[in-house]
Amino acid sequence: MSKAIGNFIQKAQGIKNAPTKFAPTASEGTRIIPSRSRDAELQLRIDAGHYDASTKRLNVVLQVNSQATSPALREYVKKNSTHGKLATASFDTSAEDKDAEFKKMLAALEDQAGAKLG
Repeated sequence: MSKAIGNFIQKAQGIKNAPTKFAPTASEGTRIIPSRSRDAELQLRIDAGHYDASTKRLNVVLQVNSQATSPALREYVKKNSTHGKLATASFDTSAEDKDAEFKKMLAALEDQAGAKLG
């Protein structure tokens, strides 16, 4: 798996109040984490996808930032653009333990992204 993916997951877990940003009010197609000022550092971002009100699940998309420096991520961008879906997952916005749900979502993104990057 790409070292960049592991670094992103580790740093995402350190973002203050990150789980609370995954809310039903997140607009589809907008960035959830990290803030734009950390693009070069984290190389990846999580954007909001469709929110399903019946299941209270917010779909999320892991995408590569244009400032990514990792060779594996640069190669991915060449083939798929920065709007390519590196991985997708969902976040249960009604979960009582938001931190546990956040970790579960990150693990799903990490598994998918790692499989795509090899």
